[in-house]
Amino acid sequence: MRISIQADHRETPSGIPELIAANTGVSLLISSLPAGDYIINGTIGVERKSAEDFVQSIIINRLFGQVAKLKRSVLRPLLVVEDNPYTTSHKIQNCVVRGAVLSVLVSWQVPVMFSKNKEYTVALLLMAARQSLADLSQLAAPQNYRPKRLVRQQLFLLQGIPTVGPAIAARLLQKLGSIKAVVNATEEELKQVEGIGGNKAKKISGFINALFSGER
Repeated sequence: MRISIQADHRETPSGIPELIAANTGVSLLISSLPAGDYIINGTIGVERKSAEDFVQSIIINRLFGQVAKLKRSVLRPLLVVEDNPYTTSHKIQNCVVRGAVLSVLVSWQVPVMFSKNKEYTVALLLMAARQSLADLSQLAAPQNYRPKRLVRQQLFLLQGIPTVGPAIAARLLQKLGSIKAVVNATEEELKQVEGIGGNKAKKISGFINALFSGER
């Protein structure tokens, strides 16, 4: 099945649509999107922000409005932050940036991915596109649990964590009950989930609590 990506016309100067179009097997349409910057295969909506724009949107209180609009518009929202938001020209404390990221993840239940540059962003978009073409049964809720739109979003978010596949994501939600509980879980609590041993619990906890890799 061919990958379909819609790009907002305001993204053209970034050069990302051009890089996407250079990939075979990808159908690219540039138009005016009601929310976000990209729509992948009609289901994944992506808001892409440079580090400068991300921090500026926090300062002027625009970020969460954009996240809310994206969630209303697509089945699976995703926020991509390009470059290091902790080293911008804006005078803002790192804890404020981390708090905004955590709020998007936990309160709004929208996955956040960090990208080094536009080439890396393209790779992320194409990876998400290929994954979304997989059988939707791979994103099913736990056995005897009726799948709903929110559940699919929660599972999709958790699968952004290294070592967490569809089965582990479902077990995490079944055992802990919510995304917030997963984020706040200790390594010992994570190890109570079937399929998660000591090493995997350490990797999951390390990923959730890690600061952006560019910060020193």
